[in-house]
Amino acid sequence: MSVLQVTIGTLAVLAVAVFGGVWALQTYGIYRFDPHPGVPAAFGLPETVRIASYMSEDGAPIHAWIADPVPSRPVILALYGNQSSIGGSMGRILPLIDAGYGIVMMEYRGSGATAGTPSEKNFARDARALYDQMDTLIGRTVPPQERVVYGFSLGTGVGSRLAAERPFGAAIFEAAPYRNCLYLEDHYFGLPLCRLMWAERYDIVDHVQHIKAPKLFIHGTLDQALPVERARQLFMEAPEPKEYVQLEGGGHADLHKHGLFSAIEAFLQQHLQPAD
Repeated sequence: MSVLQVTIGTLAVLAVAVFGGVWALQTYGIYRFDPHPGVPAAFGLPETVRIASYMSEDGAPIHAWIADPVPSRPVILALYGNQSSIGGSMGRILPLIDAGYGIVMMEYRGSGATAGTPSEKNFARDARALYDQMDTLIGRTVPPQERVVYGFSLGTGVGSRLAAERPFGAAIFEAAPYRNCLYLEDHYFGLPLCRLMWAERYDIVDHVQHIKAPKLFIHGTLDQALPVERARQLFMEAPEPKEYVQLEGGGHADLHKHGLFSAIEAFLQQHLQPAD
């Protein structure tokens, strides 16, 4: 066997190994959700929070937890982060429910009571279907200017794509990565995953370019998972109108202890007109 043949064979083996490794990462190595179904009361949520189901674009049944808005308050379509559950995530934003905002939170496939395979493509389908069926789920017409998309961490990837494809009155991105593939590069020894990954990339910086609604980016100064420098870069590359709030002392998942909801309320009061 010639040196050329050995070289070609070695490169072929390496290519297959790299392809297999990236495929395994995208398929099994990203999503970590609580698989146990829950009920609102177990998370300290009021009795008015209910569980509904709707059909995604591909016909899959998806669960959503809903808190109806009081008059004059908008409806927030909320999308939670990785390594969490819908119950804990909705409990985390209880102050928004107490303030009268409507909350519609989609449960991810492979999480809680919602079966299926988690993926960026599936979440995009489910989020669009939730947006399109929101009037039925809320029980009244909710015009686009009274809808707010609110994503946390992984949820900012789902939410930014949705807001680029559907109209909203405002968009909130808490602890948003610049790109998820870049976050993974940081955690996998600098491997060039943004060049290798073909799925589960969550290219948030590309999606925000197409969001016309006012955008609020909120990040903690002590976020160890997503460096604040990249959050500032994401904000700088987003088009106007936009605002950036940096919460001193806040980490990745504890911004609700550092003024998160005050910042959200101030932003919404400034940019959303009260409903008639």
